[in-house]
Amino acid sequence: MPATSRIPHQHTPPHHQVDSPPVSDLYARKSTKDAGRSVARQERAWRADCATEGLTPGRVFVDPELSASRYAKKARPDFAALLDHIRQDGCQVISLWEPSRGSRQMGEWVNFIDLCRLKGILIRIFGDDDPQTYDPRRQRDRDHLFKEGMAAEGESERLSTRSRAGIADAAVNGRPHGKIPDGYKRIYTTPDEDADGSLLNARKLHVEQVIDEDRAAIYRAAAEGILNGVPVNYIARVLTAWQVPTPRGATRWSGGALYNSLLRPSLEGHRELNGIIITRDAWPPILDADTVARLRQLREAPRTSRSHNDTRLKYMLSGLVQCGLCRRPLSGLYDRKTAGTRYECMITRGGCCRVSTEMEPVDSLVSAMVTDRLREPDALAVFEPSADANLQAQQAQAELDALMDRKKELYSSAARPGGPSMALVAAAEQELLPRIEEASRRLKAVKTPPALRGYDPIDLADNWLSYSPGERRTVVSLLAEVVVAPVGRGGRWSPWRLADSRWRGQHRTWGDLWREQGLVR
Repeated sequence: MPATSRIPHQHTPPHHQVDSPPVSDLYARKSTKDAGRSVARQERAWRADCATEGLTPGRVFVDPELSASRYAKKARPDFAALLDHIRQDGCQVISLWEPSRGSRQMGEWVNFIDLCRLKGILIRIFGDDDPQTYDPRRQRDRDHLFKEGMAAEGESERLSTRSRAGIADAAVNGRPHGKIPDGYKRIYTTPDEDADGSLLNARKLHVEQVIDEDRAAIYRAAAEGILNGVPVNYIARVLTAWQVPTPRGATRWSGGALYNSLLRPSLEGHRELNGIIITRDAWPPILDADTVARLRQLREAPRTSRSHNDTRLKYMLSGLVQCGLCRRPLSGLYDRKTAGTRYECMITRGGCCRVSTEMEPVDSLVSAMVTDRLREPDALAVFEPSADANLQAQQAQAELDALMDRKKELYSSAARPGGPSMALVAAAEQELLPRIEEASRRLKAVKTPPALRGYDPIDLADNWLSYSPGERRTVVSLLAEVVVAPVGRGGRWSPWRLADSRWRGQHRTWGDLWREQGLVR
C-alpha cells in the first residue's frame, strides 16, 4: 500500500507536538460542473472523518464555484491562503475530498506536493470508500499523488475538449450557447413535457432563443432614430436619463457602445463563434438586414459635421485664426490653470503646438480692426455679391438640388413593390454623398452668408458686441485673414503678433499698414 488509512504519528513534523491529536485543515473546492460535490457536503464528510481518525478539526479553506484547471479565468483566493498557512508552519494535515480538489494542473499540483514535503505536511484524501493518508516524504506516496494529479489534469483536458466540440456543434447547427445576447431570452424545454407544461426531468435538452420585446424595442427605436438623423449621442443621453440599463447592467449609455450593439450580428439573428458568423438566421432577428446595412453605411460614411468638442461657435476666432508658423487653425479653449481662455495651436488638429496666446487681446484687436474696416465705403461690397458670384451660386444651387432630388428618388423607388433593397439604396447614396458635399462647399464659397444678408455694415460696426460669436466670426472670415505669430522676447502680448494678418483681396499686411501710419514695435 502506498499510504495508510490511519494517521501515522511517526511522520508528524518535528515542530509539532506528538502527544496531542494532529490538527487537520480542510481545503474544499467545487467548480460549476461538479454535480453533487458541494463544499458543505465536503465539510460534513471531513468532520466525520476527523472524528473517526481522532483528528482535531482545524481551519477550513473554501473556494466555491472556482475551477482549478488551466482554463480557469479566476484566481482561487483561499488556495493561496492555504499555501501561506503551510509556509508559516501552521499546518500538520491537509484534508482533501479527492486530489482534483487541490488542483487540475500538474505543475501546480507538483509544487503543492513539494511544499508539503518540505514542511512535513501529511495529505489526507477522505472522499473515497477507502480514505488514505499520504506522506509526501515517502517516494511511493509521492509517486501515487503524482499519478492522481496526472489523472485529474487528463480529466480536465477531456472535459474541455468535449465542451469545445459541443460549442462548435451548437454554433454550426445554430443552437444558442453561452451568454444570452441582449434583446433576447431563452426558453428551456425537454422532449418529455406534460400537457400542463411541467417537466418530467431536470435536464434542459432543448433551448429556444426568442426576442425579448422590451429590450428589442430599445434597439429598434434607436436604429429608427439614427436613420432619421437623430444623433446617436443624443439617443444615448435619453436612454441614460430614462435610467434604461445597458447590456452590462450599467446606468450610463454612450453613443459608440450603442452603435456597436446595433451592429452586432446577433441582432440580425446570426450565430457567432470566436467573432466569425457560423450560422445565419439562427433565431428571429430584431433588426432586418436592410436596416443594419444602412446603419453600417451611415457609420462608415465620412464625417462632415462638427464634433461635440468643436468650440468654433463658442469663441469668435476659434478655428479661424491661423498659427504664424504652420498656418494651421488655432483652437479656443479654457485654461484651468489661469482660469482664462486661450487660442492654441494643437497637435491633435495637425498643428505644430508652438503658438499660444490669451484670447481677450486677440479678440479685442481683431474686433477694433474689423469695425474700422466696416466703416469704410468699400465694405458694402462684401454684403452685396457681384453678378458673377450670383451666377456661380445659382449654378451650384441647381447642381445641389439635382443631387438631392436623386437621393429622394432612390428612397422612393425602394418603397415601391419590386424596388431595390435598402442595402442597394444605401450603397447608391454613398456614391452621391461626396458630390453633394462638394456642391455644398462650392455654394458656401460663393454665397453671401444668410446671417449677414440685409445688414448695414455701419450698424454691424456700431453694435458689434450685440451680435453672436458665430455672426461676428462670419464677418471676420469675409473681411480678414488673421494670423498670430509666436510670442516675442519677454513673453508678453504685443499687437505686432498680428502683423502678418491681412485684409482679403489685399497684399499688404496689417503690419505694413501700421508702419505706414507711423506705428512702431
